[in-house]
Amino acid sequence: MDFGISLELGGWILVIVAALVFGAIAQLVGETRTGFEWLVDAIAFGIGAIVASEFVTAWRTIEPVWSGLAIVPALIGGLVLGLVVELATRYLTGGSYHGRPMAA
Repeated sequence: MDFGISLELGGWILVIVAALVFGAIAQLVGETRTGFEWLVDAIAFGIGAIVASEFVTAWRTIEPVWSGLAIVPALIGGLVLGLVVELATRYLTGGSYHGRPMAA
């Protein structure tokens, strides 16, 4: 069994840019308690995108593929892992999505 990442430079750049955009949007939605929540969310999105694009072999044939990146699986994997980590970090740090204090 051979484990390898076949992304080219364009694929890496696309994943990094998409992860940073996801992190920035997640930071702007609702009320955050930390200034670095976006970074954790962006890393999670990037890991999810790479794993889904490169290691989920059943999805390797899904088009379109650009610079070695299977775009649809990468987007799905990034969003799933990114949203799970976003929800966890938001609520574990005491933030909310309401932008106003919540009643106890």
